[in-house]
Order: sequence, then C-alpha cells, then structure tokens
Amino acid sequence: MNPTPVCCFGEVLIDFLQDKTQPGLFQRFAGGAPANVAVAVARLGGQSKFIGMLGKDMFGDFLLQELQSYGVDCSAVRQTLDAKTALAFVALNEEGDRSFSFYRPPAADLLYKAEHCPTELWQQKGILHLCSNSLTEPEIAQTSFALVRLAQQQGWLVSVDANLRHNLWSEGKASRELVIQLLEMADLVKLSEDELDYLADGQSSASWLQHILAFRPAWLVVTAGAAQVQSYSKADSFSVPVTAVPVVDTTAAGDAFVGAWLHQIAQQLTQGTSFAELLSDRSAQQQMIEKAIKAGSLTCQKFGAFAALPTAQEWG
Repeated sequence: MNPTPVCCFGEVLIDFLQDKTQPGLFQRFAGGAPANVAVAVARLGGQSKFIGMLGKDMFGDFLLQELQSYGVDCSAVRQTLDAKTALAFVALNEEGDRSFSFYRPPAADLLYKAEHCPTELWQQKGILHLCSNSLTEPEIAQTSFALVRLAQQQGWLVSVDANLRHNLWSEGKASRELVIQLLEMADLVKLSEDELDYLADGQSSASWLQHILAFRPAWLVVTAGAAQVQSYSKADSFSVPVTAVPVVDTTAAGDAFVGAWLHQIAQQLTQGTSFAELLSDRSAQQQMIEKAIKAGSLTCQKFGAFAALPTAQEWG
C-alpha cells in the first residue's frame, strides 16, 4: 500500500537568523512554516510534498535544492521571474524566542494559483496542510480556499495551523474573519494559546472552541510553549504535559510538532485505520501528541529550521 502523503501548501522563504554572539550578523537558513512541516514529515520517514511558488533567483534555487535534499517531493513547486523569493530576518531573545521582520509582499509565494498544481497530485488520497500566511493577500487567499475545496472533493483531510504572523498583513493584524473561515473548513487544527485568545476576541476560549468544532474540525490541538498541550474533539478533550528542555532556538518547533502529528495520522491512514476510528481512540491520540511534543522539544535544542528538525532515529 502506498504511504499517505502530507502535502504542504504556502510559503518557503529564507530565514536570516540573528547570531546571538554577534547581533549584527545573520545566518541564512531555509524556512517557512509549511515548508518546515513538509521537511519534518520527510525527516521522520513519511511521504511529503510541497506546493508553492519560488522566485527564479539565487534564494529560490537554494530553497528548491534544500527541500529536495531532505526528500520532499517538489513536483508541485513552480518558479517565477515576476517576484523575488521572500525573506525573513529573525531576532532571538535570551530565552530563544523570536521576533520577525518580513520582506513580503511582494514575494513569489503569493503568485501561486490553483492551476499551477498538477492534477495528478490528487490521484492518491492524502492530507493537505496550510497556514494563515497564505491568506494575507486576496489572490493567494483565493488559491488557498480553492486548494482546500479540491482536496475535500477528493476525500482528503485538511490540516490548518493558524501560525499567525500579524506583521504580514497590511492592516498590521490578521483578519479574524478569513482565518476563522479557513479553520472552519479544516479537519485538523493547530493553534497556540496566544492565537486562541486573539481569534476568540473576548469570547471565552471554551465557547469559541465549541463554536469552531460545530463546523468541520474533528481534532483541534492548542499548544502553549512549555505548558501542556490541550486536545479537543467533538466528543472528548484532554491535556498532555510538556517536559521542560534547554531551549536554544524555538524556530520551527511548532512546525516540528505539526509535522510529527500529521506524519502519525498519515501512518494510521496508510495502515487502514479510518480517521473516525482514530478519533474514537483516546489512547492513540495521547500517544501521537506525546510524540509530536517530543519532535518540537528536539527542534528547540538546535538552531535553524530545516536542519533543526529531528530525524526518525532521533525521534525514536
């Protein structure tokens, strides 16, 4: 049986990460949340594909080579001369937490359209994963929703990590309406505690989550850094503790969590377990979240994004 692919749509960009010993220096790393998830799945031994647009420039060529070197299928990646590859400068504080300065828009990733996606991608059932950063401009938002509808028509699961980056939006804050519209269309949702507070907009977290789960989402997780992870479904909720680890750099830790989570779900689907069966097995869900936490914790202990994501051997 062919493995269930995890196909990640959205931005892949250059993270220029600040050198903590020499703050004026920045080192180049491949990054971008959906690309990080694709690499996370591949490094854990899963089948992953990336869907997106790169600039036909030195950074775009570098990113394409990096994705391929980690085993990510890039047959749905396109390159363009109409815009440059996006850049992000990442500063770190003493705890390893990040602040971002983005050079986007304009950027190549915003130019991807549904028709750029090869029709053969949908021939095998899989999981489509995306983030809210592909909603920041009208055209890329239209593409995002079109790909979600295509995936659902083919019986795929849809995964959304809110991954709010307010400074990517022209208004200086994410559109709650657009982000919530995307979350309501997903089967799998990952939020941070801060994102939950922002999207709930004064409403209690419990009632807002109940509202979201009344739509399509079947499994929703909320992370809170070193605090416990909360899991919610229409029928159940529980928490999983997080063991403290020495933090070097939190870049891509959340993406490692998502990648490990989706990889395990894909494995279950490949083995013939239905999504409905998985949702009725609380013990299996807890084990998946524990392993996703481990992937995020391992990533926190290294610098960078792609290179910091754990291998299957490290993950255990």
